[in-house]
Amino acid sequence: MRMPKATAIQPQYGSHPLGKIEVLPNAIHTIAVEASLTCYGVLGMASPHLRNGQVVLLTPEHSNQGVRTQIMNNQLIIDVYVVLEYGLRISEIAHNIMSTVKFSTEKMLGIPVPQVNVNVQGLIHGPHSLENK
Repeated sequence: MRMPKATAIQPQYGSHPLGKIEVLPNAIHTIAVEASLTCYGVLGMASPHLRNGQVVLLTPEHSNQGVRTQIMNNQLIIDVYVVLEYGLRISEIAHNIMSTVKFSTEKMLGIPVPQVNVNVQGLIHGPHSLENK
């Protein structure tokens, strides 16, 4: 069985006489995950889907599943799904994630990212409570 080819994007200056540059969604997911996890208050990436009404915290091996991407008019739209630390200001953390993901992606890929949507799937009482999950 053959897997369908994932839609790739071409960064600015992606065409060159020697060939072309394409970036697959998995690479974009990795950039967004790493940028998100560096933000204060982010405890992990979450699945876009709840299981029995509960957040599904993704393991590091599956953290790329916590990012969705769309390409519209040669611009990249990124959705990130995160779990945050309880007791912190959600809006501050979300704005920090937005700006960090946007900056990192634009810097590495050279394409505009007009929109980063942050979806807070759950809140957990600090990093120590992750050990009990």
